[in-house]
Amino acid sequence: MLAVRRSISRMGYRFGCKLLPMLPSWPGEVAFIKMLNTRLSEELQEGLFDFLDNQVLEVTVTDLGIRLRVSKHNQYFVRAPGGRPADSTISANIADFLAIASGREDPDTLFFQRRLCLGGQTEIGLTVKNRLDALDRSRIPQWSQRWLEVIAAELAVVAH
Repeated sequence: MLAVRRSISRMGYRFGCKLLPMLPSWPGEVAFIKMLNTRLSEELQEGLFDFLDNQVLEVTVTDLGIRLRVSKHNQYFVRAPGGRPADSTISANIADFLAIASGREDPDTLFFQRRLCLGGQTEIGLTVKNRLDALDRSRIPQWSQRWLEVIAAELAVVAH
């Protein structure tokens, strides 16, 4: 049964790697920004992400060919202006991003293993990384946390 599940996961991952780069980026950016604004509303209100005001952060999921560009205006994350280059970039593959989100991996470990890369104004990238690492994961609904853990574990095998 495990072999069948692993085979299906591997096929789904390969399909995603081929399909996702062909799709427009704006739907993913809109969903990503909505999720950030919802999950980080307290932190936004407290000003913990004010350093991103008028900055462009580009998050790149390397294996899926996805680039999500985000900025901050007032108390909200927003889509970054199209023609403006990124001030800072954070890139990793999907398995590593999900491992960070689920708490399976420490961002510093991935950074020193060169699996999480920062570019441009690295101070911005390091601050984002540190802010996200310090988030209270108990605020993530238990079903969502479990889903992240399962997907991260499966992708750790399939994507590497």
